[in-house]
Amino acid sequence: MVKQTFLNLPKEKRERIIEIAIEEFASKPYTKASLSNIVNRAGIAKGSMYQYFEDKRALFRYLLELAAQEKLAFLKEAEVNSDVNFFETLEKVMLAGFRFNLAHPQLSRIVANAMEGTGEAVIQEFMMSGRKMACEYFMELLKRGQEGGEVSPDVNVRLTANLLNRILGEGLADYILEIMEVDLHEFLTKPEIAQNISEDTIKNIVNEAIRFLRNGLEAQS
Repeated sequence: MVKQTFLNLPKEKRERIIEIAIEEFASKPYTKASLSNIVNRAGIAKGSMYQYFEDKRALFRYLLELAAQEKLAFLKEAEVNSDVNFFETLEKVMLAGFRFNLAHPQLSRIVANAMEGTGEAVIQEFMMSGRKMACEYFMELLKRGQEGGEVSPDVNVRLTANLLNRILGEGLADYILEIMEVDLHEFLTKPEIAQNISEDTIKNIVNEAIRFLRNGLEAQS
């Protein structure tokens, strides 16, 4: 848990510590990330870090929550307005998700590192919380789609939200790794690989996914 002592720090110092912590946790798996590296680069005593965060897990969780909040805000900005068709909104959200990962590669790699699995209970807790947040987000979109007559009223909203989360999360990630012929570890340790994905490739992937989802979700005239 983040401590009030950290929140009371001058903004510049807080941002510097977080910037260095993001670089450390983005560049290696959680188990190999080092608080010593972070405090040495930040020029602070290790004891001071424990006045800011309870331990390494608390700092990592703080970064994961920061990444989740940043991405959710990024996605919500893509949601134009309530008059737009559900599938058009979903397409915009998916494209925004890709663009967020490209625009914020370090935050994205921190989340991906957590997905590799470390056995740390606090991280598993966060991942469960993240899945719940994503499902609630998709449930909101689906209900809006049903109210607008674009999504079939027979669709089980909760079940579909969970499926969408898997399809648009791990499913798309696995597909992208496959077509780029790299594994997750290589993708995480070589951030330049992401620059090889063109905007047209991203749009084609999203269009295919939307076409697949329309077949199962769209209300029939």
